[in-house]
Amino acid sequence: MRKRFEGKSILIIGASGGLGESYAGAFINEGGRLLLAGRNAEKLRVLADRLSGDVNIAVADITDGKSVDELAGFACQWSEKIDIVINATGYDVRKSLEDHEFYDIRKSLDTNLLGAILVTKAFLPYMKDEKGSTIVHMGGFADGHLAFPYYSVDVATRAGIFSFIEAMNRELYQEGSKVSLTYFCPNAADTVAEKPYHKIWQEMGIAISSTEQVASEVLKAIERQKTVYIMGGVPTRFFAHLNTLFPKLADVLLLKKYSSILKKYLSNSTDKKVIKSKRKGIKKFAIGLVVLSFVFYALLPIVPFLNFDTKIKVAITAAMMGTSEVIFWVGGAILGKEIVAKYKRYINPVNWICCKKH
Repeated sequence: MRKRFEGKSILIIGASGGLGESYAGAFINEGGRLLLAGRNAEKLRVLADRLSGDVNIAVADITDGKSVDELAGFACQWSEKIDIVINATGYDVRKSLEDHEFYDIRKSLDTNLLGAILVTKAFLPYMKDEKGSTIVHMGGFADGHLAFPYYSVDVATRAGIFSFIEAMNRELYQEGSKVSLTYFCPNAADTVAEKPYHKIWQEMGIAISSTEQVASEVLKAIERQKTVYIMGGVPTRFFAHLNTLFPKLADVLLLKKYSSILKKYLSNSTDKKVIKSKRKGIKKFAIGLVVLSFVFYALLPIVPFLNFDTKIKVAITAAMMGTSEVIFWVGGAILGKEIVAKYKRYINPVNWICCKKH
């Protein structure tokens, strides 16, 4: 019996990741000949040794245009024409936009969006011009349709990929090409990278798929020549389209509930409030110390009129002055630290004459 992808030349980029490995196993079992690409040569070698079949490896970084072009050149030598390219790479950050570092944003854009564009541009000339030839890019859980909070940058990159694929498929059609691009949205999967978030998905009522299930769905999407394929069944696809057409209604029906669950796990606003409250308490305490020091000094003129011996009055005066000095400087030091922490960007002379650029 002929296998579904027998003799097909298939490139899998990001093959050493959890889903990438499963895609490789699924295609090799269906007769495909594979070129596995990724940044970690050792992991690729281990995977290639584990798979029985026609498997080659290549090291590449899809965020580097030169590296992608070199991979395309190597792939052209490996196979005269390529049937399928699977871009299984991805980088996602799940936290509030406020907590994103510049590095997080840059890497998300470079890996997810820029990488997808570079791969498409580099490999289109080497694709076999026949129906079924496709370049598959990964979305997240219905990303491009559903916009989960605390996924803002990741969702933006996936939505960008979705629109890029739509535009490119129209462009390819106008150019008379039979090649197409596919936007594949996997379920939350049982990978090492996704495991820390399983509890969130389960509370949201979303099933965790095995990597084998996801790989099976990828093969199905390619066989059916789908340009958009969203895992999760009818409910997920329904809400994805509903959110596109009627986002307010989608919020009322489900997404507000999802959003509150995501906030519970992914937002650190509660921690910030606790820290802010503690700092406010420390500030009040410091102000109290400074005020108390002035109170002690204000009471000094009363000491001579107290009904005590002169030695005792001198001791009381010394104690009050000493205590006043100590609590004044302690309070002042705390307040000074708070002020410096708050206004250090203005206090730093370097910032007076130059600007920091990313």
